Amino acid sequence: MLKKIGQIFFLVLLFSGVAIVQFSFVLALPSVFNQINLTVIVLVFTLFFFGLRPALYAAIILGGWLDLYSFNFFGLYLLLFCLTVILVNWILKAWLTNRSLYSFLLLMLIATLTFGLASGFLFYFSGASSGGFFLWSGAFWSKLFYQAVWSELAGLLLFSLTGATARRFQPFFLEKR
Repeated sequence: MLKKIGQIFFLVLLFSGVAIVQFSFVLALPSVFNQINLTVIVLVFTLFFFGLRPALYAAIILGGWLDLYSFNFFGLYLLLFCLTVILVNWILKAWLTNRSLYSFLLLMLIATLTFGLASGFLFYFSGASSGGFFLWSGAFWSKLFYQAVWSELAGLLLFSLTGATARRFQPFFLEKR
């Protein structure tokens, strides 16, 4: 029981730290580097390697922290993260047959596109957007492109590190006898 509480406490601290780093550090970086979306990367990693339940917990923790720090309506990030996790989980279960690097990178791309498009629609229809319709904006597509590139690079790095450190994700070969 005490071990389970310790694990939960560690995960809450980890996801809270990711949300705080995303909001306070990453967004303050120069133009191309502030497009790194650590929260979506962590959500897809959690979903891919640990399952739906921990990913939804991560979405709630990350969304709660970002909602507290943002000037948008409360619940925006919570809604976006939960929507992203549910859609990516559905794609993982319905269409993808294995847990390979290609599946992980595809899920990372889908999550980034889902988060970007859903946030654009919610910002536009909530009145938080000051310009015209976001799909016609070159800045939106540029931002989405850089987020996708950073997510894919992080996906390559995380999958490689996980494969190198965790024995159960290493490939196996059948020997001929």
